[in-house]
Formats: sequence, structure tokens, C-alpha cells
Amino acid sequence: MFNNARERGARGEQQDPESLERDNDAAIGLMSDRVAMLKKITTDIHAEADSHHRYLDGLADNMEGVSGMLGTTMKQFNQTFVNNKNGRQCCYMVAAVVCLVWLFHYMFGG
Repeated sequence: MFNNARERGARGEQQDPESLERDNDAAIGLMSDRVAMLKKITTDIHAEADSHHRYLDGLADNMEGVSGMLGTTMKQFNQTFVNNKNGRQCCYMVAAVVCLVWLFHYMFGG
């Protein structure tokens, strides 16, 4: 587009004003299309980034909830099994049963 005008100007040819105006209008139209395309791309990128931010915020909220539940479970476990003598005996009993099952499986299962 602009190259044609430059080439004619470099060769010493004169262009009439209407021809220059048509070249400028065509170049403006092309640039307008490119600007519109870039605007759409940046709008899509912004929408995608907002979507990802909302997803990550929801994920963080879920993780906080899981962390709270895990903390509560560990407190209850400690109160039941670690701090209580009967609880410790129950833990030892479960561990012994698991070991016996594993031992019998190893000896007779293969």
C-alpha cells in the first residue's frame, strides 16, 4: 500500500490527490481491522484471566476448609488415642491385628 506511493515518489512520478486519498483510506481501513482484531484478542485474554482468578479463589477457599477439617480430625485423634490410656491400648491392638494379618498372608498366601 505505502510502498506503491513511495516507489512512484522515488521515480519522480506525481500522484493526483484522489489517488493518495484512496491509498490513505485503504491503509486506514487495514489498520482499523488490525486494531479491532487486537482489541478482541486483549478482551478475550482479560476474560480468560478473570476466569482463572475466580477458579483459583474458589480453590483457595476449598483448601482452607479442608485444612480446618484435617486440624479438627487430628485433635480428635490425639484426644482419643494418644492422650488416653485406653486409646493407646486400642491402637496397639489394631497394629497387632494388622501385623498378624500381614504375617499370615506372607506365610500362607505366597
